[in-house]
Amino acid sequence: MSKKKKSKNIPLPILILIYAVLLFAMYLSLSTLALAIWGDSVMGTVDSYDSHRDDTTAQENRSRTISKGYWFVVSGKEYRGYVMYQSDEAWPSLTEGETRSERIRYLGLFPYVNKPSALCEFDEMGEVAIIYHILAPIGYLLLLLLVIRTARRGKKKKTAARKPAGKSATSRESQIIEARSDIDMFCPNCGNKLPEGAAFCPSCGAKTQTNAPGVCKACDAELPEGAEFCIGCGKAVNLRTPEPMEVSQAASSAPSQGDAGLVGFSDRCNSPEILAAAQKNKKSSIGCMWILVFVPLIGFPIAGLLMDDFPFGESAVIGVGIALVMLIINVFALRRAKLPMWEGIVTNKFSKEKYEHKDDASKTYTEYTVAITTDAGKKKTIVEKDSRRDMYDYLDVGDKVRFHPKFGTYEKYDKSKDRIIYCNVCSMMNPIQNDRCKRCNNLLFK
Repeated sequence: MSKKKKSKNIPLPILILIYAVLLFAMYLSLSTLALAIWGDSVMGTVDSYDSHRDDTTAQENRSRTISKGYWFVVSGKEYRGYVMYQSDEAWPSLTEGETRSERIRYLGLFPYVNKPSALCEFDEMGEVAIIYHILAPIGYLLLLLLVIRTARRGKKKKTAARKPAGKSATSRESQIIEARSDIDMFCPNCGNKLPEGAAFCPSCGAKTQTNAPGVCKACDAELPEGAEFCIGCGKAVNLRTPEPMEVSQAASSAPSQGDAGLVGFSDRCNSPEILAAAQKNKKSSIGCMWILVFVPLIGFPIAGLLMDDFPFGESAVIGVGIALVMLIINVFALRRAKLPMWEGIVTNKFSKEKYEHKDDASKTYTEYTVAITTDAGKKKTIVEKDSRRDMYDYLDVGDKVRFHPKFGTYEKYDKSKDRIIYCNVCSMMNPIQNDRCKRCNNLLFK
């Protein structure tokens, strides 16, 4: 009797419990920071208290578990609260009807968020607790995103396993389905796992094998045994086999043989090598983004703890503010990289003298602008300053250009009259005769 295969999916009750724990942990730290920065204080009444010893050898503020119930009045309305925390305090337990006064901190706009002042005031929390409450929400958020991503993957696999095969498939489609295997679910170019039914790899852009053996992927023509190119359309059978060079009409009208390949937009932007470089740039950008977010988020609070003339509350607010600004800027930059490429015509070029006032001094600089009208009728501009006027010098009015969002660079349609060519991966200036960039060694768009 065959053993039943165990499901690797996270059970729904466990998943809900994980979500609840992580969200509650995030709430505890965020509410503590909010009360420390924006909270108001009022004298409250503790009406239940218990101190239980856990470990006499524990670290500071870790030897006892404290449970406390309290109430306070704000604007004539009574609010209640209850907390459990670890501490070294050992107050005597309260008898029935006995109370004790304690200062409570609450949010003025929403008093239901409240805590005893000792748990949320920077002066009483301690440096370790402050740093923990700053970093903890980020860690919990990353864990939450990881759990959500894992749950979604499990759901997709389960849905794919239950999806029945269509009964109306043609003989050719049946042949394709039979020819596919688990190996075909991975990209033959970069090895990444492919979504179900993907025609192109989402990581490198390479076309996936969706045809039966002996059938052309481009035109569905039958291929002779051992053929490297299709006899019907001329496309390469193997993804790694280079395509035969096609001479476009624009290229055939070039003035000399040496200009071949310099007229027209390059198809190298879809090369697996270039797509891999784009993916590498994306990973580097994400790494820099997190550095720019975490440095002010951690650096400013630490400076507030070490510097007497820099209040911690002010330093924490500044650090969080700068981190949020950097995060928003970088998220928009990453989103722009996912936009589709566009083409347009250079319609105008102009320069303008500008003044800048900085550090009690005025500075004059020249701003160079290249105006482009896209094929969709939108207006785009390239703005450069002072000596960094590369595109201003490279492009002329009337030039047709293509913008590559993955690199944030421009490609000229007609390069036949140029002596230089810019690398679209690293923006390095290269002699026009080069086939690869002399700095990053990536293919030039020719």
